[in-house]
Amino acid sequence: MKPFMYYKGLKQLAHEVNGNENIYLGIRPYGFHSGNMLPFVVYPRLLCEEVIRLGKVPSFNFYVFINDWEQDKLDGPNPIDYPFNVYPANTTFQHVYITKDKKKNIVDKWEPVIMKGVKSITSTFKKTKVYSIRNSSIKSHPLMKKYLLKTLREPGKIAEIFRKRTGRPVLDNPLEYVIAVCPKCGLVKGQTRILYGDMLEHSCEACGIVTRRWYKNFDYWFYHKPLAIPRLEIFKIDFCITGGDHFAEGDFYIRQDLIKLFGAKIKPLKVLYTPVILGFNGERMGKSKKNDVVLPIDKLMNLVKKNSNANSIKINVKP
Repeated sequence: MKPFMYYKGLKQLAHEVNGNENIYLGIRPYGFHSGNMLPFVVYPRLLCEEVIRLGKVPSFNFYVFINDWEQDKLDGPNPIDYPFNVYPANTTFQHVYITKDKKKNIVDKWEPVIMKGVKSITSTFKKTKVYSIRNSSIKSHPLMKKYLLKTLREPGKIAEIFRKRTGRPVLDNPLEYVIAVCPKCGLVKGQTRILYGDMLEHSCEACGIVTRRWYKNFDYWFYHKPLAIPRLEIFKIDFCITGGDHFAEGDFYIRQDLIKLFGAKIKPLKVLYTPVILGFNGERMGKSKKNDVVLPIDKLMNLVKKNSNANSIKINVKP
C-alpha cells in the first residue's frame, strides 16, 4: 500500500496507473457540497487530465459506494475522546425515511444528487464509467457476509488495531462494530451476537424485543473502517481517492492491518488523499456543521492547483 498526498501525489500517481483501474469512492448519503466534490469530482477530473498529458487514455471505473449502513448520527460515551467506542444515535440512513409510507428514505433523495455530480466526469472523459453501489445491495455477497460476521465475532481484535495505529484510547465497553437494525422498531440499539453459523440474535434496548434471524434477514449498521475491506475485495479496487482527514485519522495503516486480520485478497492498494475543505468558519466543511457550500467545478479545480501543497483549503463563502 502507498499513500499519495494532495495534488503533488496526484501527479505521481498518474505516472503509475494505466488509465483503466477500478477506483474506490465512499460517501455518506447526506448532502453533496464542495468538501465532497474534491475527492468525488475535482480530483478524478484532474487525474484524468494528467493521464492524458502523459499520453494515456483515461478509462477508469469509478465505484461510488453509498454508505446507507452508516449511522444518522454518532452516539457513545464521548465520540470526540473515544471515537472507536461509538454506535448510532438512532438508526442507519437506510432506515431514515422522508415519506410517511416509508417507501422513500434519505438515500433515495441524495444518491441522485451525488451521482449527478460524479457522472459529470464521463461527459468530459468519454471512456470513463461510474457505478453507484449501496452497501445494502451487496449484503448477500459471500465476502460481505464473511467479513461482517468476523467483525461481529472479534471486535476486540479490531479495537486493538485502532489503539495501535492511532494511539487513541479505546474503552473495553461499548465495543460494537456491527449491530443489527431492530426489525420491530427500526432502531440500532442494543447488542447483536452470533448464536451458531449465521443465525444471529439481536437484543434491542429501545423496544425490548429479542429477535433471532438468519444473517440475510437483518439489516445492519457496520462501522465504516472494517466495512471498507469487503468492498475493496469484491470490486477488485486498484486505488482509492479520499479526504486527507482520513489519513490524519490513521486509516491508511488501519486498512493494512484489517486486510491482514481478515485475510482479504486485495491488490497492493494505493490511496490518493485530497486536501480538506474548510468552511467559512474554519471548520471542516459538512452539512451537519452548517458550513457547506457548492462552488463551480472550475473554481474548485483552480483552487486545488493554486494550493498544490496545502493539506487544507478554506472557502470564504457563507452558505
